Amino acid sequence: MDKNIETVLSYVNIVEEISGFVKLKKTGRNYTGLCPFHSEKTPSFSVNEAKGLYYCFGCGKGGNVITFLKEIKGDSFAEVVDYLKNKYNIPIEYLKFHKTDSPSKAENPVKKIINLAVNFYYENLFVYVSNSRHIMNYLAERGINANVAKDFKLGYAGFGNGLTALFKSVKADLDIAVDMGLLVKKEDRNKVYADRFVNKLIIPIMDRTGEPVALASRIIAREGEHLSLNFPKYINTNNSEIFVKNNTLYGLDKALSFIKKENAVIVVEGYFDMITLYANGIKNIVATMGTALSKNHISNLSRLCDEIVLLYDGDKAGINAINRGMELFREFMDSPDKNIYAACLSGGEDPDTFVRKFGSENLIKLINESKKPPVEFAVDYYVEKNKKSGIINDKESVLKRKISVIQDVIPYFKRIGNNIIFSHYVNVLANKLGLNENVIRRYIESNKSGTETGNTDYSFDTASEISIKEDMGIEDIIVSKIFCNLVLTEYISDDIIYEFSDKDAVYIIKEIQNVVKNGANQEIIKGVVEEIISGTANADKWKRIYYTGLMSENSGNREDFKKLLMKLKVNNIDKICRDILEAIKSGNLDEKGKVIKFQELNRLKYISKEFQKKICGY
Repeated sequence: MDKNIETVLSYVNIVEEISGFVKLKKTGRNYTGLCPFHSEKTPSFSVNEAKGLYYCFGCGKGGNVITFLKEIKGDSFAEVVDYLKNKYNIPIEYLKFHKTDSPSKAENPVKKIINLAVNFYYENLFVYVSNSRHIMNYLAERGINANVAKDFKLGYAGFGNGLTALFKSVKADLDIAVDMGLLVKKEDRNKVYADRFVNKLIIPIMDRTGEPVALASRIIAREGEHLSLNFPKYINTNNSEIFVKNNTLYGLDKALSFIKKENAVIVVEGYFDMITLYANGIKNIVATMGTALSKNHISNLSRLCDEIVLLYDGDKAGINAINRGMELFREFMDSPDKNIYAACLSGGEDPDTFVRKFGSENLIKLINESKKPPVEFAVDYYVEKNKKSGIINDKESVLKRKISVIQDVIPYFKRIGNNIIFSHYVNVLANKLGLNENVIRRYIESNKSGTETGNTDYSFDTASEISIKEDMGIEDIIVSKIFCNLVLTEYISDDIIYEFSDKDAVYIIKEIQNVVKNGANQEIIKGVVEEIISGTANADKWKRIYYTGLMSENSGNREDFKKLLMKLKVNNIDKICRDILEAIKSGNLDEKGKVIKFQELNRLKYISKEFQKKICGY
């Protein structure tokens, strides 16, 4: 081993570094925790501090601290060593890197560009203050002083094309900046580049080590200026090799040590909620970034602490988020060490305004007094909702409202896999409604095989958030999922494509597959989807499905997508079975022909059953 590398490893405490990604517990000589490289409920990830090594007995990944950081951050060997050298002030002057590794973090073009942008916008806000007074006034109105703004590296995108000029002056790759969503390019002979963000507050998004990976921007009106409601408040840069939105939590770099100290984290929904709460002393706080809580978010946080509190702005928003996220919370229901809670603010307050009005101590008190496990949160919401709707209080109407509550909570109970936990919440519901527990149990279980809305028979669909319309068939839904996550086409082989009967669906899938294979990223592909749709026989229908999918927070979950493809296969098998039965009943077959048909029917029914078992997770 290179002596310089030995020096780096001797300076770095592997437990300290890995603890930034995994909650470790001392177990004998080693430390154990949930593996960050695969999903698990029982810790199989082990760290030996004395030897400076880690190993997962579940997935087999292992190595030293440099190996770990390369794997978890996606950095090169050189970038990891450079990071450790700077962090620990390690006295080495020269490192012999592998040929494939760059000698400096700054030479990664994406990282170089995002760092330039963050510093440029920061200077616009704090150095050239004459142009950014309205931004500072806006921040002051929200209770954010200059020190807090500097701490979060906030910035200002002014008018003109200053960032474009900066990139040109340092010979940065402008096309990479376009792909990242920092610049726009006019596609003509001149290839004119321009700044994407104009007159906006800039909010840098950092990874957990404090390195910038993306930007969010918020439009800010000048004095006397009125903004159109048609414009979105926030616009972000795109996913890139260093930034994946549904895997990143805003503020984690600052909150990390406090999350580990408190063994708990509070999750809010907005940038300013996180900034304000952190600035007012609630430090174990992170925020999602305009997207629903994802499985990656939950998994990442569960490795850092044992308690997650989801703090929502209002009851309706909270119940919608709980409904979307129920499938993600199942492992917390089964784990004796992990807890997840939901809490809501009422009266139109959000965490930001609440803290500024009533203080952080009162917010913590409210959270501690009102937080509930997700299923209990849903039960209480629908019980209270139906109480308020009860104008007539005769026995029949009261009973109908109780039935309505049970029908509302069935989707939540359907997702409880543990019978003991299921029984507990049936008991909770029975006590709140004043009904017999066994009667409620039978009613719920009789409906568990049904659907949440009654509009479809896709009972396997839980976390996928597919918006299923009455006029949408299985092939329409599959294409809708693809529109929301274009790389899902990789699961559609030549064999599967023949299961489709809709020529438009086949055309769309094949065209998207071709574009994906050519290496275009998600944002570029989206730009040609409408062009693909225009080539279909029923363009209006597919355009409606396309935009419905994009607006529906459909996550494009891979496992549920595979189940959809299996369901398509089952549907087609069922059609063939019906045709075979018709042939048998027709009287046109002799005895030998009937036997052959019955054998084929039994074979197909067996295949159909096996697929249905996979769909239902058996």
